[in-house]
Amino acid sequence: MIAAGGHGRTARRIAVRALRAGTVLALLAWVLLPFYFLLLVALTSRADSLRTPPRWIPAMDFGSFRKILDSAFSSAPPSNPSDLIVPGMQNSAVVAVCVAALNIVIASTAGYAFARFRFPGSRTVPGLMLGSQLVPVFALVVPFYVMLHSLGLTDTRAGVVIAHLGFTVPFSVWMMRAYFNGIPVEVDRAAMIDGCTRWQVFARVVLPLARPGIISVGLFSFMVSWNDFLFALVLNSRTDAMLIQPAISGLYNVREQSFGIMAAGTLLAALPTMLLALVSQRFLVRGLTSGVGKV
Repeated sequence: MIAAGGHGRTARRIAVRALRAGTVLALLAWVLLPFYFLLLVALTSRADSLRTPPRWIPAMDFGSFRKILDSAFSSAPPSNPSDLIVPGMQNSAVVAVCVAALNIVIASTAGYAFARFRFPGSRTVPGLMLGSQLVPVFALVVPFYVMLHSLGLTDTRAGVVIAHLGFTVPFSVWMMRAYFNGIPVEVDRAAMIDGCTRWQVFARVVLPLARPGIISVGLFSFMVSWNDFLFALVLNSRTDAMLIQPAISGLYNVREQSFGIMAAGTLLAALPTMLLALVSQRFLVRGLTSGVGKV
């Protein structure tokens, strides 16, 4: 009887472990299979990419990447939609870096003011700014288009930067305010007793302590701006100022469906944000979780 009970417990443990392993494998397949299929389409010929069922271990063909990167070293004007991918990445980099830098400056100063000073709205305004993130982004497209068109800023990278600031700054300010709230106010008082002015306390004492929060704000705003498609498409129709997401979507039209080049362009476009997330994920997670319970 004892031996039979022992065999039963062993069988249950094996079944539980097998169930856990199966669940993990299913989750991994659910997450990674779309990326593998994207890589598959990017690295196969057009004929292989249209096969049904797909060839899961194909012969490598780097023609799509070669076609995209050839335009980067050519001085000829763009003649195909694929020629806009590399310039699109350059334009997206300019826009995303500007959005990240401005978010850091605005969110640091505003977040410090909301965290340290008491004035009418100092407690309610951050909550309202966070609540504004519940508004669907597409609801802001028409107001931004009308405003920027009246200012002559449509079809420019500056107009896209302004629009991106409109929906990234509120969350960045809330995040920095939460981070500054985590720094004891006694640090400010001690520095002022030592002779620092309020500005010196902010710039030389508090800001270095908030470096992880600043990094997470920069990463968050950079990734949101880089991955935006809607505003980049609506606010800009000039090919020389086109961003990467509309450039990739332009590869699918009534005359041409370049799935291989679309997949290769998507992989190239995903590289900057993936590398940033991998290198700085601990700062991003710390910044996003620092505001929990401090709204």
